[in-house]
Amino acid sequence: MDSIAVLVPCYNESKTVSKVIADFARCLPEASVYIYDNNSSDGTADVACAALKKFGVRGG
Repeated sequence: MDSIAVLVPCYNESKTVSKVIADFARCLPEASVYIYDNNSSDGTADVACAALKKFGVRGG
């Protein structure tokens, strides 16, 4: 079985990262989504972790 991994690099994207994760959850529900935060100072990583849980997306 093939699998899909989505890699999302980001920096200071706390305002948009949740929507990006929601869109992937809707369009590619079978995919694992990995958020690569580059030491954002706006809490991007925390927002991303919460969104991954909220939308039930595999990844990290």
